[in-house]
Amino acid sequence: MEHAYLRGIYWRLTGIVMAATLISLSAVSYFAHQAFERALAPEMASKAVSVGASVRSLIVKALGYGIEYQALHGVEQSFAEIKNENPDFSYMVATDERGAILSQSGTVPENVRAHFMASELLNSLARPAAEAQTALVGNQYVVSLPIAPQGALLGVLHIGIDQAFVQKIMLEMLLDVLVVLVVALFFTLELLNFIAGARLGDGLSALATALERVRKGDFSVRSAAPTADEIGRVMGALDSTVARLNERYERLGAAARAALAARFRFGEVTTSQADRDSLARIRAPLFTFILAEELTRPFLPSYVNALLVPVPGLSPQIVIGLPIVLFMLIVAVGQPFLGAWSERVGRRHAMMTGAAIGIAGFAATALAHNLYDLLVWRSICALGYAIVFVAAQGYVLDHARPANRAQGFALFVGAIMVATICGPSIGGIFADNIGYRASFGISALLCAISMLAIGMLPKTDNTAGRRPERAPTAADFGRLLVNARFLSLTALAAMPAKILLTGVCFYLVPLYIVAIGSTQAMAGRMIMVYAVVMVLVAPIAARFSDLGARREQLVAAGLAISALGGLLPLISNDPYAVFGIVLLLGLGQALSIASQSALVGDLCRDEVKRYGDGPVYGVYRMLERLGNALGPLIAAVLVIRFDYQGAFIAISLLVLACSILFWVSVGMQRRAAAAGAA
Repeated sequence: MEHAYLRGIYWRLTGIVMAATLISLSAVSYFAHQAFERALAPEMASKAVSVGASVRSLIVKALGYGIEYQALHGVEQSFAEIKNENPDFSYMVATDERGAILSQSGTVPENVRAHFMASELLNSLARPAAEAQTALVGNQYVVSLPIAPQGALLGVLHIGIDQAFVQKIMLEMLLDVLVVLVVALFFTLELLNFIAGARLGDGLSALATALERVRKGDFSVRSAAPTADEIGRVMGALDSTVARLNERYERLGAAARAALAARFRFGEVTTSQADRDSLARIRAPLFTFILAEELTRPFLPSYVNALLVPVPGLSPQIVIGLPIVLFMLIVAVGQPFLGAWSERVGRRHAMMTGAAIGIAGFAATALAHNLYDLLVWRSICALGYAIVFVAAQGYVLDHARPANRAQGFALFVGAIMVATICGPSIGGIFADNIGYRASFGISALLCAISMLAIGMLPKTDNTAGRRPERAPTAADFGRLLVNARFLSLTALAAMPAKILLTGVCFYLVPLYIVAIGSTQAMAGRMIMVYAVVMVLVAPIAARFSDLGARREQLVAAGLAISALGGLLPLISNDPYAVFGIVLLLGLGQALSIASQSALVGDLCRDEVKRYGDGPVYGVYRMLERLGNALGPLIAAVLVIRFDYQGAFIAISLLVLACSILFWVSVGMQRRAAAAGAA
């Protein structure tokens, strides 16, 4: 029985569960959307009636002082103030008893003016104890309230609601439903993986390995304490059969045993599933902790803007980017040194410490008074993030053997990418509905939940036989920064890619979305698009890279595609243009990210042999993360100089130029190397 066949069974079972979940969630989403659509217009009309009743009472109060209805002053100003507080109102109008307009705020369509004078409407409102009436006139919902202080109709107060506004809310609701549907599917997949996926996958893998060994004539292997599920029972039956074969082998004579031993293997060897089980446990705590930080992506710049205080010598745009820059800088600088510390104190203890620091950081961020203490709290969050990230990465190295190291890092990267899909979209919805501070409180709660999952990890680490990689030194930096091949990869590819990611996706997009009148939820959806594209395209691009595609071409093409998205504001400035920016950014990053790491080994092969993997990749990762820190600063400076649209275009042209220079530079280096070899 082949391993691929057994894995196919696992994925078919997962597919059935996911299909059932998708059908159920789709049905719930559809009926929820239909119910919301039926209730929205009446609810908005009810709100208009409530506001109109308050305005009418003020008018009636003024009439009680002996002021004539037609002689009222300041009505239009009051209408304008109320309309500004209620953006769903298209206009507010007061008419006389014949429907002629006396006061108004907002533009009234001609067909609605005719509705004001319709005898049917006026007669119904002139009846004793007449109530408010709502009618759809063209594309306007018109709410009409009679003004009749003594029972005699003096006029009518009309409030208009544009049907397009209602449709916009319906579209927002539909998008929220779709986002929740996608997030629920990913959460379900994570839950399946946590509850049964790793266990089932490991069980199928162990069964396939055992059957393959028996097929090859190896009857010496036993599984360690089979589980009480179906796979465990099959493994137990296989063990019993192998044990009986060994018993019969022992009863044979020496000559017969020697003849069989030449062809088959017998004995008693026990294998352990401990490493595989321990490796699978890292995904849940890592996913939960990373999700806490990803929730804040869409609304953090706006939260900073709300706490903004003047900083001498710095513009507001740069100040807004400071918390993001500081966070990225602490993570970049701290990771090489925190790795060795987490190995000394133990990965589990380090992750517990990082999650506890994260709880304190998020809780304090939720209670921040101004920019200055916010910078302190975000620095604490960054320290917790760096500790958990490095400790989790070290945990994978500790418990993964060479044969399953790729699987271990797939778990690691998969948890991060799923959190990146789920976090921003849900975080934007939280920010719009419960506010920024409560959303940070939810992040603190997620850190606390991650501590529960961390508590399930083994208390001791498995570092036997693995030599820790040393952190890069100042001498390593000096040697590599004067190396043309290394510098072309970092300065023209890795750093520009990260500058574009953080500058555009984490800084410009959330602020620009709000600036053009959209919501934090929309910003979250946009960032979610980036993560979804990365999850779908990155594995395909990685396979192309491994199959022999020219990696520098993939990197240059990825940078160019990412940069081209930033030119879309030249065409349009609506949210759909931002969708295109993020889509192309995700596509370009997915094409280049795997090839960038592989190119370090390709272009710097001599340096890796001379200095070792640790220093070369350590310097590369640190410079790459410094690009993360520079992104918001560069974007802020460009916003000051060119506004948002100009910033998108300028940073994109910069990265496009880097992609061309990188492609030319690497091509020249390869030609020079080929000429030298000849």
